[in-house]
Amino acid sequence: MFLIMRFSPFDIRVIPGIGPIMLVALVVAVISPVLALGIAGVALFRRPRAVPGWLILGCAVAACFAVGFIFAATKWL
Repeated sequence: MFLIMRFSPFDIRVIPGIGPIMLVALVVAVISPVLALGIAGVALFRRPRAVPGWLILGCAVAACFAVGFIFAATKWL
């Protein structure tokens, strides 16, 4: 969503009341991969031999890298 807004000609600032909504969306976009990483780490700590736990941890790490890459590419942070 943030990448589409960055590269589209539509100016979202003209919508009244959009500031708090977009701020909450930005916080959710940044915090959710970190939270997923923590939950996957705890699940892996509880059952270290479970293969799905390792898969979920790998996906959470990939999501963290993807969010970091997207925000770096858009030069917002």
